[in-house]
Amino acid sequence: MTAVQDELARPEVMAVIDDLVTREASGILEVAGNPAGVIYLDGGRIAYARASWVPGLTIRLRAIVPSLTGTGEPRLGEDAADAAVAALAVRHGYLTTDELHELIRSVTVEAFLVLTIPLAADSPVGAVRFTPTPVYWSDLFPRLGIDVARGEAVSRAGWMAACGLAPTTAVAPRDLIGPGAVLTPEQWAVACQIGDRVSARELAMRRGASLADMVHCLGSLVRAGLCVPVQPARRGRYPYGPAQSAAPAAAPPMPPRVTQPSASLPAGQPEGPSAAPTAAASPGSPVTERLQVRLAGDPAWRTVRPARPPSVEVLRQVLNGLRRL
Repeated sequence: MTAVQDELARPEVMAVIDDLVTREASGILEVAGNPAGVIYLDGGRIAYARASWVPGLTIRLRAIVPSLTGTGEPRLGEDAADAAVAALAVRHGYLTTDELHELIRSVTVEAFLVLTIPLAADSPVGAVRFTPTPVYWSDLFPRLGIDVARGEAVSRAGWMAACGLAPTTAVAPRDLIGPGAVLTPEQWAVACQIGDRVSARELAMRRGASLADMVHCLGSLVRAGLCVPVQPARRGRYPYGPAQSAAPAAAPPMPPRVTQPSASLPAGQPEGPSAAPTAAASPGSPVTERLQVRLAGDPAWRTVRPARPPSVEVLRQVLNGLRRL
């Protein structure tokens, strides 16, 4: 038997799930729309979930062990590959059972999040279909209670909303206004993949990373002045904070130097703005004509003296040189 409901909003999808959980149903809940996805229920508990905006288990495992899986992400519904890869990862010692459980939990919660909470202005739900069926997920896939899944999803939604970016908001590189910026290795790796413009959803798929972590990383790059949102905002109301902020024509002035504390700083090295050389910066002074760059974990500041404010390409060349060192 198949139950179908059409034209639901994201919060109403949550209501459908609550009803199935109350009845301790087992089967497949398919959500059509953008994002689309599936949630697998086992006696009213969530065994696994997948969504089109969230990297699935195969992609996440490939990011950890590139040789473990194939080159493509299975389509929605083709989840036997995820189960097979999960078993292979544990059998060959790439991950412990606890580590695999944590990874599956992250994928499941983020899929549950984007399917039930509106994170962008344009995230329509076409239909919801539930098909009762016996559960075939192995014990390697932990079962999550609805209260746990909902609590973690709401927490991550609030964390993402605080970044001021929706998963679909594109960002583009921009010239650095201040004389320097400090990035973690992960932030710099993400910055190198922005290209002309890219969204957190696209980067998470490309890198096999958590969607929430990628939104947070892009948000930190925007605050550091290395990129700027470019996708026009759409008006709308969202229950867990603004889904998307307007893309400014020009970014607001940034502080002279943005320094992000990192655990990789050497012992004795001060954290925060005092970690960088201090100097008075007035328009036209020599200080404003120098670009100082330091990667987190590297005690040395490198200086270049461009004839005009440095472009993103100049910054990229300098930091590529530091990476080779």
